[in-house]
Parts: sequence; structure tokens; C-alpha cells
Amino acid sequence: MQTKLSVALAATLAGFALNAQAANVEVYGLIDTGLNYQHVDADRTSVDDVSKFQMKSSQSTPNRWGLRGTEDLGEGLKVGFVLEGQFNSDDGSLMPGNRLFHRAAQIMLMSDDYGTLVLGRSGMLRSGFGTTGIWGGKVSPFSNSWGDYMVGSKYIMPGGFKPGDNTITYQSLVMSGLQLHAQYSNQLDAAGADDWEEEGKNSTDRQWALGATYTGGPVHVAAVLDSVLYGRAYDKDGNLLGYDPDDSLTFSLAATYDFGFMKLYASGMYFSDMLASEFQGHGDMQSLKGGNGVSYKGYSLQLGTTVPAWGGTVKANVGWMDAKVDHSYTQTAEETYGDTDRIGFSLGYVYPLSKKAEVYVGAGVTKDSANNKDTDGSSADPIAYEVLSGLLIRF
Repeated sequence: MQTKLSVALAATLAGFALNAQAANVEVYGLIDTGLNYQHVDADRTSVDDVSKFQMKSSQSTPNRWGLRGTEDLGEGLKVGFVLEGQFNSDDGSLMPGNRLFHRAAQIMLMSDDYGTLVLGRSGMLRSGFGTTGIWGGKVSPFSNSWGDYMVGSKYIMPGGFKPGDNTITYQSLVMSGLQLHAQYSNQLDAAGADDWEEEGKNSTDRQWALGATYTGGPVHVAAVLDSVLYGRAYDKDGNLLGYDPDDSLTFSLAATYDFGFMKLYASGMYFSDMLASEFQGHGDMQSLKGGNGVSYKGYSLQLGTTVPAWGGTVKANVGWMDAKVDHSYTQTAEETYGDTDRIGFSLGYVYPLSKKAEVYVGAGVTKDSANNKDTDGSSADPIAYEVLSGLLIRF
């Protein structure tokens, strides 16, 4: 498989080299590798504390390599493309799923009069991926999150924060600082779909989203309304298998203000019918289980800042999530899973070595109220500590 990928990549690069005069093509990427220490207490009688010291990649920013290009067609029209992969620099492997272009595989039609149309695997609006994500580092000092437990958006806010397959995105022109966004994925994960899932049908997960961004002077605002249309499982005769989860609905709002001597970040989310499988950053804490058998409603809040200091930037962020059971789709889920909440704090420092290289260090603590009880019937309140550092190089 790796040989085939290498041949495909070589052919792709050769093709772009031959056509470099016809279009503006750029090779780009970044590598983030460092050291990481974690200590997790699951607060369960039968579970030992977990301590890990390891080399990890993509701690502060996901590793990537990519090709992007544009061609001017004249009369205010351009076409473009982005092909962007993600990899682990500690062992050289591709991201899970073995996709050559995990982060983006999209083409674009850009008009000076009507805006931009994007087709293909693209970042969902509530993410920082590619040219279509409007969240990520734009609204949080730790972007989606650092490490495994240092809270940024995706460890406090459930769902999203990823690219989607078979996606169409429209971006309006920027009008007095305001830009509108609309998006629809006809199948969020076509590469990982089961045989009975069919693109565009309710047997597979799909998603729609509407968004808006505004930038004016020191102010930046982003808002996203989105819904995952959860897939239903059918047999070959069209009979519904198992349970039928309601579609999720979320509204997210974020604002930043640059005071010059510091930048302030604030964001929040309301969510309903969000499956337990959509919550991230729990790992060895074992604090949020239930998969697709239970859904939650609730809210998340974040407050953070970045401050220029000692030639670099100090980052701080605190986040809170409160989630109540919305629906239990199986008897086991109804008897087993309850409400949950989370609080986390992250502190970091980034120092630039050059225009393309930087070192970083960070530490964080996250504490949960687990949605499932211990074996003796008592509640579990796991806590995770994490310290990390690394080197990031862009090219």
C-alpha cells in the first residue's frame, strides 16, 4: 500500500511540475514533534493510575504536507485546488484511515463578483481545517486543543473539528468585514463507511452548517449553526436496524479582541442530541462512554488570552462543559449512563526561532465528572495532568 502511495505521490508531483507555468503551484507543510508527560487518575477502584512519558507529534499544531495552486482565468474568475495530508512525525505513519489527503482534497471556483465555491473533502465550518474551517486558532489560543488533555475548543465543545467527505461549501464575498458561509456534506466519512451506507441517504451520517465571520479593526467574530444528520442502519430489505438517533443541533459563537498588549478570546456553544461518541479528549480518563447509545444536551464556555512576553507569546485558556442526558436509545444506556461535566485549564508559551521555526512548552489539567459509575456504584471524578514541549518547523 505504501509503495502505491509513493508512486501516486511521485506522479502527482511530476504532473504539477510539468504544468507549473500554467498555474501557481506551491508545496507547503509543517512538522511538529516533541516530548510529552501525562498522568491520569481515572478515580476507579479497579483501574490503576496511568503515567506516560513519550515522544509525540502534532502536539500544538497537526503535522501536514500539501499542494495548493490557483490559475487566473480572466474576467474576475480563478480556479484552485488544495491537497493536504497529515502524518505522524514520531514514526512516519499516515493518520488513521490511511488517507493520502486526510485534511483536504478540494477544488475551488473563485469569482470577484459572486464569492467562492469549494467541492471535495474539506474542513467543516466549525474546525480549523483548510480554506473552509472558520474556528480553530482563530477563536482559541490553543486552537482545537494541545496534546491529549490541554483544553482548546474540541476538548470542551463536542462534535465537528474535522474535515468531511463529499462536501460543498459556499463562501460569500467579504462585505464591510462580514462574510457568510454555507456547507453541506453528503457523507461525512465515505472512506470509513460500512457496506450498507449510501451517499446522500439516511443510512449514513451527513451534515449541514451555516456560518458567519466578521473582522473589523481589533474585533473578530465567528458564528456557526450546524447539525449532524445521523445515519440510520437498514438491512437489504429496507428494515430499520436498532435505534434511530435524533439529529444533533449546535450553535457556536466566538469573539476575539486585540488590545495590542494582549488578545482576549471568548467562545461558547449550545448543543442538543449530541451522541456520546462525538465528545473528545477523554482517553485514559474513561469518563465519557456510551458511544451512539446515548445523546446529550448542554453548553460549553471558553475564555482565553495571548500576551506577548520575552520575545514570544504566553497563552492561557480555561474551559467548562456541562452535559445532561438528552436521549437514551438502549435499555443498557438508560440504566448505565448519566450526566457529565468537565473543567480544564491550559497554560503555554511559544518562542519563535525564525520566521518558520518555533519552540513551545505547555501544561494543563482537566477534571471530569464521569457519565458512568464505578464498579462499586460510586461516582467517578477522573483528573488528567499533562506537560509537553516541542519544536515546530514550517516549510
